[in-house]
Amino acid sequence: MLSRLSWLSRHLSRPIMTTPQNTRFDKPIRTSACLIIGDEVLNGKTVDTNSGCFAKFCFDLGVEMKRVEVIADDEGEIVEAVRRMSKNYDFVVTSGGIGPTHDDITYPSIAKAFNLPLTLHNETWTRMRKLSKSSKTNPPFDWETPSPMLTAKQRMALLPTGPGVRNVYTSPDLWVPICIVDNVHILPGIPRVFRQFLDGLRPFLNVDSHNKQTRILISTPMKESQIAGFLTELQEKVQQRGVKVGSYPRWGKQRNTVTLTGPDEEYIEGLVDEVEKGVGGLRVSREGEDDEQGEPEGTEEVKTTAKDEVKA
Repeated sequence: MLSRLSWLSRHLSRPIMTTPQNTRFDKPIRTSACLIIGDEVLNGKTVDTNSGCFAKFCFDLGVEMKRVEVIADDEGEIVEAVRRMSKNYDFVVTSGGIGPTHDDITYPSIAKAFNLPLTLHNETWTRMRKLSKSSKTNPPFDWETPSPMLTAKQRMALLPTGPGVRNVYTSPDLWVPICIVDNVHILPGIPRVFRQFLDGLRPFLNVDSHNKQTRILISTPMKESQIAGFLTELQEKVQQRGVKVGSYPRWGKQRNTVTLTGPDEEYIEGLVDEVEKGVGGLRVSREGEDDEQGEPEGTEEVKTTAKDEVKA
Protein backbone atom coordinates (compact mmCIF):
# COMPACT_ATOMS: atom_id res chain seq x y z
CA MET A 1 0.00 0.00 0.00
CA LEU A 2 2.76 2.43 0.99
CA SER A 3 4.75 1.81 -2.19
CA ARG A 4 1.63 2.52 -4.23
CA LEU A 5 1.08 5.79 -2.34
CA SER A 6 4.70 6.78 -2.92
CA TRP A 7 4.28 6.11 -6.63
CA LEU A 8 1.12 8.20 -6.68
CA SER A 9 2.84 11.09 -4.98
CA ARG A 10 5.42 11.18 -7.80
CA HIS A 11 3.10 10.40 -10.69
CA LEU A 12 -0.30 12.06 -10.24
CA SER A 13 -2.42 11.03 -13.19
CA ARG A 14 -4.11 14.44 -13.44
CA PRO A 15 -3.32 17.87 -12.08
CA ILE A 16 -5.52 19.10 -9.22
CA MET A 17 -6.88 22.62 -9.58
CA THR A 18 -6.25 24.56 -6.40
CA THR A 19 -8.52 27.62 -6.19
CA PRO A 20 -6.51 30.81 -5.56
CA GLN A 21 -7.62 33.08 -2.74
CA ASN A 22 -8.82 35.89 -5.02
CA THR A 23 -11.36 33.97 -7.09
CA ARG A 24 -15.01 33.13 -6.48
CA PHE A 25 -17.04 30.13 -7.42
CA ASP A 26 -19.27 30.66 -10.42
CA LYS A 27 -22.76 29.32 -9.77
CA PRO A 28 -25.10 31.53 -7.67
CA ILE A 29 -26.13 29.77 -4.47
CA ARG A 30 -29.77 29.80 -3.40
CA THR A 31 -30.29 26.49 -1.57
CA SER A 32 -28.14 24.29 0.66
CA ALA A 33 -28.02 20.94 2.45
CA CYS A 34 -25.85 19.41 5.16
CA LEU A 35 -24.72 15.78 5.36
CA ILE A 36 -23.41 14.65 8.76
CA ILE A 37 -21.32 11.49 8.42
CA GLY A 38 -20.50 9.40 11.48
CA ASP A 39 -21.51 6.29 13.38
CA GLU A 40 -20.75 8.14 16.61
CA VAL A 41 -23.69 10.51 16.04
CA LEU A 42 -26.13 7.69 15.24
CA ASN A 43 -25.13 5.58 18.23
CA GLY A 44 -25.36 8.48 20.66
CA LYS A 45 -21.68 8.78 21.50
CA THR A 46 -21.56 12.40 20.34
CA VAL A 47 -24.09 15.10 19.54
CA ASP A 48 -24.22 16.85 16.17
CA THR A 49 -23.87 20.63 16.46
CA ASN A 50 -22.40 21.28 13.01
CA SER A 51 -25.74 21.21 11.20
CA GLY A 52 -27.01 23.99 13.48
CA CYS A 53 -23.84 25.98 12.90
CA PHE A 54 -24.27 25.54 9.15
CA ALA A 55 -27.93 26.59 9.33
CA LYS A 56 -26.97 29.87 11.02
CA PHE A 57 -24.19 30.38 8.48
CA CYS A 58 -26.63 29.92 5.60
CA PHE A 59 -29.27 32.18 7.15
CA ASP A 60 -26.75 34.98 7.55
CA LEU A 61 -25.75 34.60 3.91
CA GLY A 62 -29.32 34.51 2.63
CA VAL A 63 -29.11 30.87 1.52
CA GLU A 64 -32.18 28.72 2.14
CA MET A 65 -31.16 25.54 3.95
CA LYS A 66 -33.43 22.75 2.75
CA ARG A 67 -32.16 19.53 4.28
CA VAL A 68 -30.03 17.90 7.01
CA GLU A 69 -29.19 14.19 7.04
CA VAL A 70 -27.15 12.06 9.42
CA ILE A 71 -25.76 8.83 7.97
CA ALA A 72 -23.36 6.08 8.98
CA ASP A 73 -19.75 5.59 7.94
CA ASP A 74 -20.96 3.45 5.08
CA GLU A 75 -19.73 3.84 1.52
CA GLY A 76 -23.04 3.00 -0.13
CA GLU A 77 -24.98 5.46 2.02
CA ILE A 78 -22.46 8.24 1.44
CA VAL A 79 -22.44 7.68 -2.32
CA GLU A 80 -26.25 7.71 -2.55
CA ALA A 81 -26.72 10.74 -0.31
CA VAL A 82 -23.99 12.82 -1.97
CA ARG A 83 -25.28 12.15 -5.49
CA ARG A 84 -28.84 13.02 -4.52
CA MET A 85 -27.98 16.16 -2.54
CA SER A 86 -25.57 17.41 -5.20
CA LYS A 87 -28.35 17.14 -7.77
CA ASN A 88 -31.08 18.74 -5.65
CA TYR A 89 -29.28 21.63 -3.91
CA ASP A 90 -26.81 24.36 -4.91
CA PHE A 91 -24.47 24.20 -1.92
CA VAL A 92 -23.79 20.91 -0.12
CA VAL A 93 -21.54 20.52 2.92
CA THR A 94 -20.41 17.24 4.47
CA SER A 95 -19.10 16.94 8.02
CA GLY A 96 -16.84 14.17 9.31
CA GLY A 97 -14.97 11.12 8.12
CA ILE A 98 -11.72 12.63 6.80
CA GLY A 99 -9.27 11.42 9.44
CA PRO A 100 -6.51 8.75 9.36
CA THR A 101 -8.42 5.67 10.55
CA HIS A 102 -10.19 2.83 8.76
CA ASP A 103 -13.67 4.32 9.26
CA ASP A 104 -12.75 7.70 7.77
CA ILE A 105 -14.09 6.99 4.30
CA THR A 106 -15.60 10.30 3.18
CA TYR A 107 -12.92 11.14 0.59
CA PRO A 108 -12.95 7.76 -1.18
CA SER A 109 -16.75 7.52 -1.02
CA ILE A 110 -17.28 10.95 -2.58
CA ALA A 111 -14.66 10.15 -5.21
CA LYS A 112 -16.67 7.04 -6.05
CA ALA A 113 -19.92 9.03 -6.10
CA PHE A 114 -18.50 11.23 -8.88
CA ASN A 115 -16.53 8.46 -10.64
CA LEU A 116 -13.20 10.14 -9.84
CA PRO A 117 -9.82 8.66 -8.92
CA LEU A 118 -8.38 9.11 -5.44
CA THR A 119 -4.77 10.28 -5.46
CA LEU A 120 -2.22 11.76 -3.10
CA HIS A 121 -2.52 15.54 -3.37
CA ASN A 122 0.97 16.96 -3.48
CA GLU A 123 0.21 20.39 -2.05
CA THR A 124 -1.75 18.96 0.88
CA TRP A 125 0.99 16.44 1.59
CA THR A 126 3.66 19.16 1.45
CA ARG A 127 1.69 21.48 3.73
CA MET A 128 1.05 18.66 6.19
CA ARG A 129 4.76 17.93 6.50
CA LYS A 130 5.63 21.60 6.81
CA LEU A 131 2.99 22.56 9.36
CA SER A 132 3.09 19.44 11.57
CA LYS A 133 5.06 20.61 14.61
CA SER A 134 6.71 18.45 17.25
CA SER A 135 5.61 18.69 20.88
CA LYS A 136 5.55 16.62 24.07
CA THR A 137 2.44 14.85 22.85
CA ASN A 138 3.57 14.86 19.22
CA PRO A 139 7.22 13.67 19.06
CA PRO A 140 9.40 14.19 15.97
CA PHE A 141 8.20 12.04 13.09
CA ASP A 142 10.14 10.27 10.36
CA TRP A 143 8.47 11.33 7.12
CA GLU A 144 10.79 9.24 4.93
CA THR A 145 10.72 5.77 6.42
CA PRO A 146 7.69 3.57 5.59
CA SER A 147 5.54 2.88 8.66
CA PRO A 148 1.88 2.33 9.60
CA MET A 149 1.75 5.90 10.94
CA LEU A 150 3.08 7.29 7.67
CA THR A 151 0.39 5.38 5.80
CA ALA A 152 -2.25 6.82 8.17
CA LYS A 153 -0.98 10.35 7.58
CA GLN A 154 -0.94 9.87 3.81
CA ARG A 155 -4.54 8.68 4.00
CA MET A 156 -5.60 12.21 4.97
CA ALA A 157 -3.99 13.62 1.81
CA LEU A 158 -5.65 11.17 -0.59
CA LEU A 159 -8.22 13.37 -2.31
CA PRO A 160 -10.67 13.06 -5.20
CA THR A 161 -8.92 14.16 -8.39
CA GLY A 162 -10.15 15.38 -11.76
CA PRO A 163 -12.46 17.83 -13.53
CA GLY A 164 -14.73 19.78 -11.19
CA VAL A 165 -12.45 19.31 -8.17
CA ARG A 166 -11.11 22.33 -6.33
CA ASN A 167 -9.11 22.58 -3.10
CA VAL A 168 -9.29 25.70 -0.95
CA TYR A 169 -6.88 26.42 1.88
CA THR A 170 -8.65 28.82 4.23
CA SER A 171 -5.60 29.70 6.33
CA PRO A 172 -1.81 29.61 5.90
CA ASP A 173 -1.65 27.81 9.25
CA LEU A 174 -3.89 24.91 8.18
CA TRP A 175 -2.78 22.10 5.91
CA VAL A 176 -6.24 20.54 5.52
CA PRO A 177 -8.03 21.91 2.44
CA ILE A 178 -11.72 22.21 1.82
CA CYS A 179 -11.97 19.71 -1.01
CA ILE A 180 -14.82 20.71 -3.31
CA VAL A 181 -16.17 18.14 -5.74
CA ASP A 182 -18.69 19.79 -8.04
CA ASN A 183 -20.89 21.56 -5.44
CA VAL A 184 -20.04 19.25 -2.51
CA HIS A 185 -17.77 20.82 0.11
CA ILE A 186 -15.97 18.28 2.33
CA LEU A 187 -15.35 19.59 5.87
CA PRO A 188 -14.00 18.01 9.06
CA GLY A 189 -16.37 17.00 11.84
CA ILE A 190 -14.70 18.70 14.83
CA PRO A 191 -17.09 21.59 15.62
CA ARG A 192 -14.43 24.23 16.27
CA VAL A 193 -12.60 23.40 13.03
CA PHE A 194 -15.89 23.08 11.12
CA ARG A 195 -16.81 26.64 12.09
CA GLN A 196 -13.37 27.92 11.21
CA PHE A 197 -13.55 26.33 7.76
CA LEU A 198 -17.01 27.75 7.10
CA ASP A 199 -15.82 31.24 7.95
CA GLY A 200 -12.83 30.78 5.67
CA LEU A 201 -15.09 29.61 2.87
CA ARG A 202 -17.39 32.63 3.03
CA PRO A 203 -15.41 34.92 0.64
CA PHE A 204 -15.51 32.28 -2.11
CA LEU A 205 -19.27 31.77 -2.17
CA ASN A 206 -21.32 33.38 -4.91
CA VAL A 207 -24.60 33.93 -3.07
CA ASP A 208 -27.83 35.22 -4.59
CA SER A 209 -28.32 38.27 -2.36
CA HIS A 210 -32.01 38.50 -3.26
CA ASN A 211 -32.65 35.62 -0.86
CA LYS A 212 -31.33 37.51 2.18
CA GLN A 213 -33.73 37.07 5.08
CA THR A 214 -34.60 39.26 8.06
CA ARG A 215 -35.58 37.70 11.37
CA ILE A 216 -37.11 39.57 14.30
CA LEU A 217 -37.61 38.07 17.77
CA ILE A 218 -40.35 39.08 20.18
CA SER A 219 -40.43 37.83 23.76
CA THR A 220 -43.79 37.15 25.34
CA PRO A 221 -44.87 36.05 28.84
CA MET A 222 -48.03 34.50 27.37
CA LYS A 223 -48.49 30.76 26.78
CA GLU A 224 -48.66 29.46 23.23
CA SER A 225 -52.33 28.52 23.67
CA GLN A 226 -53.11 32.14 24.58
CA ILE A 227 -51.57 33.57 21.41
CA ALA A 228 -52.34 30.76 18.97
CA GLY A 229 -55.40 32.48 17.52
CA PHE A 230 -53.60 35.76 16.96
CA LEU A 231 -50.59 34.07 15.35
CA THR A 232 -52.82 32.01 13.04
CA GLU A 233 -54.54 35.14 11.76
CA LEU A 234 -51.21 36.93 11.46
CA GLN A 235 -49.71 34.11 9.36
CA GLU A 236 -52.68 34.19 7.00
CA LYS A 237 -52.25 37.95 6.65
CA VAL A 238 -48.50 37.98 5.91
CA GLN A 239 -47.86 34.72 4.05
CA GLN A 240 -48.37 36.31 0.62
CA ARG A 241 -45.48 38.65 1.45
CA GLY A 242 -43.22 35.67 2.11
CA VAL A 243 -43.19 36.12 5.89
CA LYS A 244 -43.15 33.12 8.22
CA VAL A 245 -44.46 33.43 11.76
CA GLY A 246 -42.82 31.15 14.33
CA SER A 247 -43.73 30.34 17.92
CA TYR A 248 -41.18 28.68 20.20
CA PRO A 249 -41.83 27.64 23.82
CA ARG A 250 -38.90 27.88 26.22
CA TRP A 251 -39.37 25.11 28.73
CA GLY A 252 -38.60 26.16 32.30
CA LYS A 253 -38.52 29.86 31.40
CA GLN A 254 -41.09 32.56 32.06
CA ARG A 255 -41.16 33.84 28.50
CA ASN A 256 -41.57 32.28 25.06
CA THR A 257 -40.39 33.54 21.67
CA VAL A 258 -42.28 34.63 18.57
CA THR A 259 -40.34 35.19 15.34
CA LEU A 260 -41.04 37.00 12.06
CA THR A 261 -38.85 35.88 9.16
CA GLY A 262 -38.91 37.01 5.56
CA PRO A 263 -37.12 38.82 2.71
CA ASP A 264 -38.74 42.28 3.05
CA GLU A 265 -37.08 43.98 6.03
CA GLU A 266 -39.15 47.16 5.82
CA TYR A 267 -42.42 45.21 5.78
CA ILE A 268 -41.38 43.06 8.74
CA GLU A 269 -40.28 46.10 10.74
CA GLY A 270 -43.74 47.53 10.14
CA LEU A 271 -45.32 44.51 11.84
CA VAL A 272 -43.43 44.81 15.13
CA ASP A 273 -45.83 47.10 16.99
CA GLU A 274 -48.83 44.98 16.00
CA VAL A 275 -47.17 41.75 17.11
CA GLU A 276 -45.89 43.22 20.39
CA LYS A 277 -49.45 44.21 21.27
CA GLY A 278 -50.92 40.93 20.04
CA VAL A 279 -48.65 38.77 22.21
CA GLY A 280 -48.19 41.17 25.12
CA GLY A 281 -44.44 41.25 24.61
CA LEU A 282 -41.49 43.29 23.44
CA ARG A 283 -38.90 42.95 20.70
CA VAL A 284 -35.50 41.48 21.65
CA SER A 285 -32.17 41.26 19.88
CA ARG A 286 -31.47 37.68 20.98
CA GLU A 287 -32.98 35.03 23.17
CA GLY A 288 -32.14 35.32 26.85
CA GLU A 289 -31.41 38.97 27.40
CA ASP A 290 -34.24 39.40 29.91
CA ASP A 291 -33.15 36.26 31.79
CA GLU A 292 -29.58 37.56 32.05
CA GLN A 293 -30.68 41.03 33.22
CA GLY A 294 -33.02 39.75 35.88
CA GLU A 295 -36.07 40.84 33.94
CA PRO A 296 -36.13 44.56 34.81
CA GLU A 297 -39.50 46.29 34.59
CA GLY A 298 -40.58 47.00 31.03
CA THR A 299 -37.98 44.70 29.49
CA GLU A 300 -39.10 41.65 27.48
CA GLU A 301 -36.17 39.75 26.00
CA VAL A 302 -35.11 36.10 25.63
CA LYS A 303 -32.15 33.70 26.38
CA THR A 304 -30.57 30.85 24.44
CA THR A 305 -30.34 27.49 26.17
CA ALA A 306 -28.03 25.91 23.62
CA LYS A 307 -24.36 25.49 24.45
CA ASP A 308 -21.84 27.00 22.06
CA GLU A 309 -20.15 23.75 21.22
CA VAL A 310 -20.47 20.04 21.82
CA LYS A 311 -17.79 17.87 20.26
CA ALA A 312 -19.12 15.77 17.37
